[in-house]
Amino acid sequence: MASKKPTSTSFRMPLRFPVVKDGQTTEALMSFATDLDIRAVKRWKVPSELSGKPVMRSRATDACEFAQLAAKRWRHYRDTKTFAASLAHLNRLIASNAQGEFCFHLKVTAEWFQGILGAAMVRRTWCHHLMIDFLFVHPNICGQLVGVKAVGLQMLQSVCLLAKELGCKRVWGEATLDSAPFYERQLRRRIEDLFAIEKHEIQVFAARVDNPAAKA
Repeated sequence: MASKKPTSTSFRMPLRFPVVKDGQTTEALMSFATDLDIRAVKRWKVPSELSGKPVMRSRATDACEFAQLAAKRWRHYRDTKTFAASLAHLNRLIASNAQGEFCFHLKVTAEWFQGILGAAMVRRTWCHHLMIDFLFVHPNICGQLVGVKAVGLQMLQSVCLLAKELGCKRVWGEATLDSAPFYERQLRRRIEDLFAIEKHEIQVFAARVDNPAAKA
């Protein structure tokens, strides 16, 4: 049976972490997304300013597509009441069914950015792993129309922190052709279409969230 480690009392959401804005370190927040948040992200559009930049346009297009797919899948979990709206809710679901599969969305926001900087759709699997279904940032960010960096990295590290707090031994997901280099840089190994972050690596990534000076 899957382990059900209680969440540490020192862990709080929203989770605060540093990102880079115009070359300066500033603060962003990660929290559980609501249905309204998911619908808002679903409305993202590819910026017209990227029409002459095929690589950046492709990345922005992927972000919008992932947002659409995440919203579609979210409806299934919402309608079957297998989604978590908070960390406490997630813990209750796991306690009620040790081998249940539960979904939750995370969002990143900041006072200095209108809307949501990035989001992740994550599933707690039947064997108590966390599976990243989708992880994406705002089209203006991945399209490099604004000087914001480290949102994707901090989301990945925060998912690992959450995995640590839940007692999960693995975080895994699918890498696309465009995202594989990102995971290769963070995991420092060759990545194809599947990546896995094992327990010892989860500990390392989780520790970075509490260290604003940490560099990827």
